[in-house]
Amino acid sequence: MTLPQPKACLSIEELSIGMRAEKTYTISHDDAVRFSEMSGDWNPAHHDEDYAAQSFFKQRVAHGMFSVIQFSGLLGMDLPGLGTLWIKQSVEFLRPAFFGSEYKAIIEITAIDVERNTVTLSTECFDGEGNKIITGEGQVKPIPAKLKRKNAR
Repeated sequence: MTLPQPKACLSIEELSIGMRAEKTYTISHDDAVRFSEMSGDWNPAHHDEDYAAQSFFKQRVAHGMFSVIQFSGLLGMDLPGLGTLWIKQSVEFLRPAFFGSEYKAIIEITAIDVERNTVTLSTECFDGEGNKIITGEGQVKPIPAKLKRKNAR
């Protein structure tokens, strides 16, 4: 199997405040089953339609962390890309995500600390109507320039 390759490999010197990356995604109930198998979270709010119909949202909801993991793909593949280490993340769940709907995850660089080789990014997800469903802040260490030069193709 050929693995997808990162689209970017940016060291801190190549980054600037305001750079951003985004991706759209959907969540299926099959995704929730796989997530539950890995996490052990079988909350009926995610899996039992009868239970969920009586809940606050009146339907099953996706695990909130499924949206958060979208940031991992953006950080490791797009911005900064190859060699990125995700070292810190805050998250606030503002609205639920539902199965079968389309969402957008967006990361944007808000601060750069060249001395510590760290980059701070806003991390947000939106539903199809533009409502923010997740907000947070992440911090990463991009690939060191020395390591990037050593592994240049």
